[in-house]
Amino acid sequence: MSASASATSSSSPSPTATGPTATDPGADPGVDPVFTTDPDLKRSETYRYRVTRPGDHALPAGTVPLRYDVSTAATSPLKAELTKIRDRLAGGSGLALYLTGGTALNDADLAALQTLHRPAGSGGLGLTNLARLHVYNLRSLQGGRECTPDSGLPCAGQIARGGRSPYLWHNGWWDTWVRHLVLDDLEEVKAGTFSNHNLASVSLRAARTVGVMAFGHAPYARLAVVYLPSATAIGRHAFRRNQYLVKVNLPRAATVDEFAFDDTSRLRYFAAANLESLGRNALNDTHALRAVHLPKLTYLGINCFDLNGDAASGTGLKVLRLPKLQTLDKNAITGFANLRQVWAPALTTAWHDSITNNPRLSTVYAPGLRKLGPRVFANNAALRSVYLGARPPAQDPAAFTGTDASKLTLHHPGGDPWASFRPAGNAGLRVVEQ
Repeated sequence: MSASASATSSSSPSPTATGPTATDPGADPGVDPVFTTDPDLKRSETYRYRVTRPGDHALPAGTVPLRYDVSTAATSPLKAELTKIRDRLAGGSGLALYLTGGTALNDADLAALQTLHRPAGSGGLGLTNLARLHVYNLRSLQGGRECTPDSGLPCAGQIARGGRSPYLWHNGWWDTWVRHLVLDDLEEVKAGTFSNHNLASVSLRAARTVGVMAFGHAPYARLAVVYLPSATAIGRHAFRRNQYLVKVNLPRAATVDEFAFDDTSRLRYFAAANLESLGRNALNDTHALRAVHLPKLTYLGINCFDLNGDAASGTGLKVLRLPKLQTLDKNAITGFANLRQVWAPALTTAWHDSITNNPRLSTVYAPGLRKLGPRVFANNAALRSVYLGARPPAQDPAAFTGTDASKLTLHHPGGDPWASFRPAGNAGLRVVEQ
């Protein structure tokens, strides 16, 4: 995960990027080329842990290597070993620590790493020149402590802004010297581990899970790219309010929980090639989002997308390509300033207000729809065509309430099941055999 990677402008995926072709309304709009050309977004790998030692990695210039036997911490703690090489560290830019004798650091050793920048009188070594930390063979790392009102922590009661306002989590990274962190052997990022961080890049190639508020609430951190090649689950609030994020690539993630990327207001591209479930508000307040790659997504949560794009400048996401989507929860696709097309051929269920308040949306292709909740297509001022399948969907009495009968046409392939169909909530809508 990097701060230096540049944002990539999205080009139109295909000639059908803002609507279906005249001859085939179901034509696949195609994957946005950014996901096959951008080096951060197309990246994927299988990372396997192996014990490493100094010399096994090409370290950045100025990075000082150190081997440390964690089994001797009681008699030869890490701070003592760091003190021995203080002069070398004072002339460098970072530290690469190679663990032996175990795969975890005790609390005192971890604190020694986190506080190297502090004056000696405050427990540190006065090293204000360092910015980069690599720790190899570290497979487990302490999580944070939630700043609840009764926690007894200095941060007791402090919350992150935004929906549901979760508490911050206290950890030793709040005011640390580390800006670039490499923990490629770490298997789990626990709850609150890096909450309220100020990191600019992180590499976590082995991490399989990212816990609740793990990186949550970092509005000033310059973390621009999140790449987690091994992660299968991203917890709730995990990256909320990381407001300098530009790209996210989660090639193996199956679930992203509620509010995980809420209020990432500079996020432009979100790739998750194997994602199946995107939770409530997971991408809410992603104003700058331009394209998503979600080819296996089956569930889109409540209010998942909202407040995207700017009508005046023409920015924002224009096509939602969701080839495997089955369920749209309440208000899932709402508030897109420039969305033109929703392509969801496998969609079966659309709940309350699920595709609403998108002023430029013109086409919805969903021939698999079987159940419509109330007001599914309400307040889409430019909506002209909804393409349905051979079997009419079951309808809530207000299914089409809020649609414009002078503009919208429901298209279907014909057949006896359609003979008695009447759009519930707006009987004046045109129903046309395609």
